[in-house]
Amino acid sequence: MELNDYYSELIHQILEEASDWDSDGSNPFSYKENAFTSIVLNKLTSGGVLESPTVCYHEFMKGNLLSKVNAYCLPDEDSRLDLVITDYHASDEIQKITLADIDKRFSQAIRFLEVALINGQDSVDPASPQFSMMRQINEVKNNIDRVNIILISNAVSVVRKDVISQRELGDITVYQEVWDLERLRRYDSGISIQEAIKIDFDEGIPCVTHNSSTHGYQTSVAILPGQILHDLYDKYGSRLLELNVRSYLQARGKINAGILETILTDPQRFLTYNNGITVVAEAIEFNQDKTKILSLTGMQIVNGGQTTASIHRAVKHSKSLVSDVFVQAKITIVPMEEFDDVVPLISRYSNAQNKVSDVDLGANNPFQIGFERVSKRIWVPGETSQWFYERARARYETERSKELTAPRKAKFDSKYPKSQKLVKEDIARCCNIWNGLPQIVSKGGQKNFIRFMESLPKDIGKDWEPSVDEYKSYIAKAILYREVASIAKIVHKIPAFRVYVVNYTAALLVEKSARRIDLAEIWNKQGLNVETRDQVIDWMPKIRELMLKIAGSREPSTVFKEDSCWREMKDQTNDWKFTKGLNDTLTSVASGVYVGDVETENNIARCLQHSPQDWFNVAQWGNKSGLLEPWQCGVANTLSSYALQNWAKKPSEKQASHGVKMYDLYRKNNGE
Repeated sequence: MELNDYYSELIHQILEEASDWDSDGSNPFSYKENAFTSIVLNKLTSGGVLESPTVCYHEFMKGNLLSKVNAYCLPDEDSRLDLVITDYHASDEIQKITLADIDKRFSQAIRFLEVALINGQDSVDPASPQFSMMRQINEVKNNIDRVNIILISNAVSVVRKDVISQRELGDITVYQEVWDLERLRRYDSGISIQEAIKIDFDEGIPCVTHNSSTHGYQTSVAILPGQILHDLYDKYGSRLLELNVRSYLQARGKINAGILETILTDPQRFLTYNNGITVVAEAIEFNQDKTKILSLTGMQIVNGGQTTASIHRAVKHSKSLVSDVFVQAKITIVPMEEFDDVVPLISRYSNAQNKVSDVDLGANNPFQIGFERVSKRIWVPGETSQWFYERARARYETERSKELTAPRKAKFDSKYPKSQKLVKEDIARCCNIWNGLPQIVSKGGQKNFIRFMESLPKDIGKDWEPSVDEYKSYIAKAILYREVASIAKIVHKIPAFRVYVVNYTAALLVEKSARRIDLAEIWNKQGLNVETRDQVIDWMPKIRELMLKIAGSREPSTVFKEDSCWREMKDQTNDWKFTKGLNDTLTSVASGVYVGDVETENNIARCLQHSPQDWFNVAQWGNKSGLLEPWQCGVANTLSSYALQNWAKKPSEKQASHGVKMYDLYRKNNGE
């Protein structure tokens, strides 16, 4: 898409989104600025650049100088703070942003940061979201060693580089990055969102290289000093892991803990114990006899992210010296045009500490490919249009751009309306909501997507496809989520924490129905029935109020991502009931069993949601802990045997009632 066309479409999106944002009074254009900020943050979250950011417009004077920020986020498992500052131009024409403009914006964000780090909340209304932001930043200031300031703009930067500079603020390293209109267009067009990282090794890295190069591939083996890996990760962070699993978690697993233990207590043996890292790059520069690597362009660590981040963590948090730590690196040069196809395979087959699962392969996962194949065959009721499944970013626009004439484009738009476009993160979101994980969905695109992919059956092969009914149920879940989101936006016009309210409202609706919402009906209607919509409209404000009550004095956007929030939500809504009209629309699961009321139907449905192993675990736990009577353990074993027979026989009314109570007790005592 040409830049002018892209800008026109962006302006249209801003106007649509702006109705949700009221001006704060200090800036008559702040509602449009907030809308633009929200639109871009959704893109950066989907791209893994940010993790669950919160829009929070805040502008104030520090002395005679302006301080400003538009959004922030504190990644759950990293020692960094991300700040977003917006440069918004209310103009029908594309504007330009100069280096002086960029420096001015970054200085405004730096001044905000300085105030936030020294009890900045003291000057803000305690009831405001700005107070919550300031307080949260101040509370974690001693754990922060890196701040990323991202400038987003609907103007075109005259500066060519995306990463402008870095500076030191006490013990904190501040990195400054620009996302201008052109870079946003590149992202939405499926073009690389980052400049290729070029690493220069001043003294060269000794290596052994396979002399022949086949089809542009070339492999070298080198021994990297731990200090170099630390410095690279310190400078580039997750950009180094862009093609790997980005979510390096804290040292929770045995492998991560083992890596740290070796660094801290026996660094000389790290090379012996560790399997090393796997690196890909677009280009490599050697010395004359190819015994040393002088530079790498487009460097990415596709296996060994744990090793790299553990070395960084050891230095930052344990003050460990890594001068004696060395890491083996296999470095493969891959032609840029083959990155998307070849790199996931290298990642899959690399013999690193943890076998990289198909979760890491994203769009190339067999589930994604099979789902896309089926989407091209199934029409919505009435045979007028289809849903477009965008398993790879920007594929919708790419396919549309192939239609060269206006009539052909109109035909494409009729067959694939933009409202019926789904990306892979959409499927992950709606399925995790259906599975009762609103707190995971609230953590943002990457973690949500990884959790969904991990939940898929392990035996999905390259020829896998969902059945027609399965495909329709996936789409119905997406429609359900979108309609709840629409109610939040259009009916209730919820501005703050809206996405979290949508997540919890949709999840509670599914939970209260015992997953008996009629997905076939949603597919046939391509929407919700009146009874379901009315229930959502009635519950949503109450759910929002309850969520804020659960958060209390803590930062709400943090609380909403915790398992405890969802548990408390379910406990406090235990006596909430559907209307009779909605109950009458739910599907029945109690075939062959006399059902006297909705509660019995729900109990049977909830029993059917658990596997034979789940019920066996309940029986074993109950027997061992003594918290279940022997007869209750017998009921759990009976339900396990029913589940083994694929529930050919359904639980009786009493069995289901006892089963739900037992599983609830088991769940609470095992921290689920």
